[in-house]
Amino acid sequence: MWAYLDCFSGVSGNMFLGALLDVGVPIKVFQDAITSMGLENVELKTAVVTKHGIAGCYVEVRHPEQHVHTHLPDIVEIIERAGFEPAVGKKAVEVFQRLAAAEAKAHGTTIDHVHFHEVGAIDAIVDVVCTVVGFHYLGVTRVQASPVHLGTGFIKAAHGVMPVPVPATINLLKGVPSYSRGIEAELATPTGAALLTSLASSYGPLPDGRILDVGYGAGTRDLPIPNLLRLVLIEPAHEDRSLWSMDEVALLECNLDDHNPEVIPPLIAKLLGAGAWDAYVQDVTMKGGRPGIILTVLCPPGIEAKLAELIFRETTTLGIRTDRKSRYILPRESITVTVADREVSVKVARLGQEIVTMAPEYRDCLQVSETTGMPLKEIYDRARIAARSVLGIG
Repeated sequence: MWAYLDCFSGVSGNMFLGALLDVGVPIKVFQDAITSMGLENVELKTAVVTKHGIAGCYVEVRHPEQHVHTHLPDIVEIIERAGFEPAVGKKAVEVFQRLAAAEAKAHGTTIDHVHFHEVGAIDAIVDVVCTVVGFHYLGVTRVQASPVHLGTGFIKAAHGVMPVPVPATINLLKGVPSYSRGIEAELATPTGAALLTSLASSYGPLPDGRILDVGYGAGTRDLPIPNLLRLVLIEPAHEDRSLWSMDEVALLECNLDDHNPEVIPPLIAKLLGAGAWDAYVQDVTMKGGRPGIILTVLCPPGIEAKLAELIFRETTTLGIRTDRKSRYILPRESITVTVADREVSVKVARLGQEIVTMAPEYRDCLQVSETTGMPLKEIYDRARIAARSVLGIG
């Protein structure tokens, strides 16, 4: 079973708990986790609430005021001594480690010196651990998420007045598709962002499959939009869940009609060296019949600004178009074969259990061809034959 997190109104720790309860996780699962951690006088108060006509589960963690366990090692000790299954304990610790790193960077300190303040309070420990326990209880094998609505404005926090999203949250969401639609509220909290980025493996639209159940976790505020996190449980469309996956790719594109062709190859090399997945040009006829090219760059979300600066510095363009696209990706691996006593890498892609692509690495094949004098096409053929032998394909 897969899970999809629809973050149209942000994400927070208690929204995770509410969505999990609403989708069928028994509250006793959470209560047992709290008992295992030795947290005393902690109570989960739940209620069914409506947000713009949509019913959801609201969870409040109640406990006496406690000013303890404000450093990462204290929290890790609580989790580790609870005796959770290894996967649960490891993931919960990972969430807090990510949170500590984000807080440390935001406030100019080290992980060991981070005071978690409200993030390190009992309610956050409950939010994080019970969320991880809940997904484990459901048997979820993959979590995907939508782009995250962040909110805007300012809030009062332990460190003073801060912009929304607060620094720790935006540190955690680096590389994650995000947006703001003018809602003046903190929609994505540090705890919610740490959970989201620790659990989700990719971001994009709802994946193909059969919807099994839907749950809504309610936030505290009443907003101009429904303050809810939607959790969708999905049976993937294909019995073999490893057929393919989805992720998001960022696209940069510009037109060049007065370029020097000699600058294009080194520019593409620099773009690839700076983290682009691919970069290429296409010949076009522009206004007035002038010949030109379109430069297209594909890269991971989050590094567009760095690559845009490189393009501005290296070309004459005055504007760069940007876009985000979802893409299907096949599981792939790289194997090494021997051709003419030299190593050649071969990229192997699978559709389920079926191998559908065996692509020898061009640079390796070219080097063997130049060294031995053998035709490049023969190097390719020999590399594919060797790969079939290594993979046991007749």
